Amino acid sequence: MTAPTGWIQVFLDTPADRFEGAVAFWSDVTGWLPSERRGEDGQFLTLQPPAGPAYLKMQAVPGAPGLHLDLDHSDRAAAIEHARGLGATTAWVYEDVEVMRSPGGFTFCQTLLDAGLGTELVRDGATILDQVCLDVPQSHWEQETAFWRDLTGRELQEATAPGFARLVTPGQVRILLQRLDEVDGAVRAHPDLATTDRAGDTDRHVGLGADVVGVHAFWTVLTAPGGQVYCLTDRDPSTGVVAPR
Repeated sequence: MTAPTGWIQVFLDTPADRFEGAVAFWSDVTGWLPSERRGEDGQFLTLQPPAGPAYLKMQAVPGAPGLHLDLDHSDRAAAIEHARGLGATTAWVYEDVEVMRSPGGFTFCQTLLDAGLGTELVRDGATILDQVCLDVPQSHWEQETAFWRDLTGRELQEATAPGFARLVTPGQVRILLQRLDEVDGAVRAHPDLATTDRAGDTDRHVGLGADVVGVHAFWTVLTAPGGQVYCLTDRDPSTGVVAPR
């Protein structure tokens, strides 16, 4: 078994014709400044927090909006073989990066860990995008939860609400898994932000161009400019855990 994933980076995949507005929105709601563009077509950028290593990136894509993960590892070749042994498949290779799919069809990339940048996200108490929720149809639930547990080397924990499980390493992006009502289909994902003022943040995000999809007991679902679905969740931004009521 390989060592646990050293760092997880979140990529917001955004249609190219909506990229500029999406960059402005996510920069505004996170308070993080966009880096210079990278890639042969300038399709990549990083949103840079004022302290700590970056982990939120954006990519202009020709297709529909979505989200994928980069899993950084000190031994990428071993990580790729480990993923294959757990049931992952290679979708394509971009330059030297192996792009893979989980057994349920979720896309992730195998990338090299740059330990010099640090592996501890900084929480300053403000609203923070610190969690990715994997949306898992029922037919994939058992296999997918086991896959991500074994792939990341994190302990699988029961979450507060039924139908959810979590994979948490202190100081890193949290992974939440949600069992959907739908029976089949590909696994997908959305980002979650921790907030102590969900109503206030909702109003602010709507003012910046987001649309409210639904309001639930502990979270609000929105759509960002660029098309990403995301949630504002009642969690303590200082810790990432569910805020007491």
